[in-house]
Amino acid sequence: MSLLEISVLPGKGRGYRATSDIPVGTVLHVSEPLATTLSQEWTPETCLWCFDFAYPKKQKTKAVTEQEKLALSTQWSVAPKHLSFKDMLFCSDTCKSSCQTSLQSEWLPTLAMHYRLDCEFKNTCNLPTVAAPIEPEFSKHIDLNNDEALSTWLNHAWTCLTEHLDIHRDFDHTDMSMSRLIAACILRSQNSQHANLPPFHDLLVIQNNELSHFRTHFNASLYPNHPQQLPLHCTKEVYLSMMPDEVLDVMALYCFFARAMTKPLHKVPVNAGITHDLFRSIFFRERANSFGLWEMGNDEVANATGGVSDDLELLGFGIYPSAVYFNHSCDANVIKVRDGRSMKFISRRMIDEGEEACISYGSVDEDVRGRRQRLLENYHFVCQCTRCIQEDLIIR
Repeated sequence: MSLLEISVLPGKGRGYRATSDIPVGTVLHVSEPLATTLSQEWTPETCLWCFDFAYPKKQKTKAVTEQEKLALSTQWSVAPKHLSFKDMLFCSDTCKSSCQTSLQSEWLPTLAMHYRLDCEFKNTCNLPTVAAPIEPEFSKHIDLNNDEALSTWLNHAWTCLTEHLDIHRDFDHTDMSMSRLIAACILRSQNSQHANLPPFHDLLVIQNNELSHFRTHFNASLYPNHPQQLPLHCTKEVYLSMMPDEVLDVMALYCFFARAMTKPLHKVPVNAGITHDLFRSIFFRERANSFGLWEMGNDEVANATGGVSDDLELLGFGIYPSAVYFNHSCDANVIKVRDGRSMKFISRRMIDEGEEACISYGSVDEDVRGRRQRLLENYHFVCQCTRCIQEDLIIR
């Protein structure tokens, strides 16, 4: 019998609850990733599959051998000297073989997507799109707090603004890591029949944070006569003027990604299934639901902090659909510890039958105001855990 069950919790939505008394140190759950990505700064030293960290040495097994490179060169009509997969390395032939076996038919498209992203990153225009201020017409408007209306408004805005893939901004290595994670998810959506990895539809049950993201960043004070309103009909210029910079940044990332995946590039396979709807469905679920893949710490560190401390490096991120039902607490009763590609969840103390099983979302060393501010900005909720409520009462 499973130690955890998914329950609807008052004020929290769905979450894991203990089905029996659970002793300290018990492995409650093991989750496998739907998709992972490496942090760009640690790509030479980190295994693409198991996240073995070899710093200061580089990983030794290349994703593409010289013989394989020659075959791809002929197939894609790209000179061998221009075919580079320097950011795709493995700690061993065993890990490379495990990756290829698990991905099956996704392996070659993965190589193509990585190559296309690298080429677009080198050639992209880094001049940001600038919007001139325009006073919108509010004769017909929608309520910013109406989920259905706002979703429709955003769909129209995305279609209008990204039609020609011409929104630009500066891109950095973090954007490349995110692009590779989205690419892996898209390949999962197109090959969900594989039994070796979680199916793409597991991602879609995760909360989509797009509306919360927009409301958090939309500056309603710019339109004091129309509080919590958006004009119903907008031109491209009006959409561009009203859109928060943080949303335009996501649109620019989509344009970069779609250009990379679809524009002609010798005979490198394109991915014609790229749409802003698909991109957004992944991006705004990943934002508050992915897990950091940290350098492995020693047992003492893992037991105390869930495998994360200031002297460990963040090697990448992964989407673990079955793990998103662990809600947050600043005094968590569960820690998460990476074991290769897997994420283990271990009871930190005795958990009673019926008690919610919670983890901490990031560091909880700040005071209650600092913790709540960080959680609101990154996860879109005000923490009401027992620790926060008690500390808040002391401050007041």
